[in-house]
Amino acid sequence: MTSDPRPRLTGPGLAVLGVAYFLTTYLFASANVAVPDVARRLSASPAEQTLILAAFSATFATALILFGRLGDNHGRRRVFAAGLVAVGVTSVAAGFAPDVTSLIVLRAVQGVGAAAFTPQVLSTVQATTSGEARRRAIAVIAATAGLGFCGGQVLGGALLAWDPAGLGWRTVWWSAAVIALVAAIAAGAVPDTRAERRLPLDYRGTALLTVALLALLVGLSLGGTLGWPPVSWLLLVIAVAVGAAFWSAQRRAEAADGAPMLPPSVFAHRPIRVGLLMALLFFSGYGALVFEYALVSEHALGMSPVASGVALVPYGAAFVAVSLGQPAIHRRLGARTMPVGATLNAIGLLALAASGLAAPQVWAWAVQPALILVGAAQAMQFGPLVGTIMGSVPDRIAGLTGGLVSTAQQAAFALGVATLGTGYTALAGGMSARHAFALILLVHTGIAVVFALCARSLQPHARTSSDDSERADTEAAAVRSRR
Repeated sequence: MTSDPRPRLTGPGLAVLGVAYFLTTYLFASANVAVPDVARRLSASPAEQTLILAAFSATFATALILFGRLGDNHGRRRVFAAGLVAVGVTSVAAGFAPDVTSLIVLRAVQGVGAAAFTPQVLSTVQATTSGEARRRAIAVIAATAGLGFCGGQVLGGALLAWDPAGLGWRTVWWSAAVIALVAAIAAGAVPDTRAERRLPLDYRGTALLTVALLALLVGLSLGGTLGWPPVSWLLLVIAVAVGAAFWSAQRRAEAADGAPMLPPSVFAHRPIRVGLLMALLFFSGYGALVFEYALVSEHALGMSPVASGVALVPYGAAFVAVSLGQPAIHRRLGARTMPVGATLNAIGLLALAASGLAAPQVWAWAVQPALILVGAAQAMQFGPLVGTIMGSVPDRIAGLTGGLVSTAQQAAFALGVATLGTGYTALAGGMSARHAFALILLVHTGIAVVFALCARSLQPHARTSSDDSERADTEAAAVRSRR
């Protein structure tokens, strides 16, 4: 009797994966809220504040693909649980950090822990689902990602406002520790999967990629915050040079039938190439928009971190609701989901630019309808984009899926803040913050239009992938009926 040997992802397992993906984005958003309080209590300079954020982002991005491979080789659940424990322990330690230097070091180690569990989320979904079940799982993961960003803003701000026992920013990191350790305890609900064949680790590729991404992310972070000092340009030059050496080494390794960390042949698939470009466009615009919103609402209009975060709740709620409804939307729109979402995003950004010119007294209310439209539209872009990349990466290297998506996300966040965020800051130096926000949103609109054009070019590929998934579901159902 034939049976389907693939482990299946159950509801409890998906819930644990969702909590973990929530934690990934929560770690970023809550730290952004906490850093000003760190600066006040520990006398952190602007460069040190930047490094508190960049230390996590840099180590997180550089280790993602490596831990994706480790999960493929040694079991994704094992690496997933270990990463959560590491984040829990380092978050507790970060809350006790006596000075800025200790906090920066602990944030770097925390980034490595997050890099261990994050790629296992999407690779486990890829290895245990297909067709409609995969779309439902991606919808949940996408919803938790959006929830993490808003939750970090709101919960982090609430903890700072509450300030129990005068602990301030320390409670923000301890809240992350609670989430991480609870998820680690429940990790047994996640199916244990791994690649059919163990691939050797590419130590040379790992070292080159680590240097390239560290130089890129730290260079962008310092440049965007400190006005592009010479050291930031030097780091960017190093990133380009080492990145070129990395790519050359990967091509040679694959030509020699080796096991490169990032097989160049994967990029022969057009959906991956275009999908990663779309990921860079989407996440650079998304990260910069949240950054710019915080600057306008908190610094220019005088809103507290709590009020600013609460004002983003409808935006986050729209993102979560539409993400959860993604399977139904896909059944109606199919391959048109991303182009329609990008078009609606462009319309919402234009509406946000117009409403953002409202008087300061009513600004937070005036922008709500446009923010809600943008949140809903971005959800229509995010989930299908992840599904497109997942459907193009072979299951034998499923760990690469989570690594590619998350690495592109981190690089794009830094790039968006360094370019669009810096552009907003420069504009705000010569006009009101509201007018500068409106002008930079026109650039965001252009990015959404380019995303829509890329998505339209992928429609034939999306239809083929959808048809393949539906055939796989039909075959799996037939196998189960013969048991």
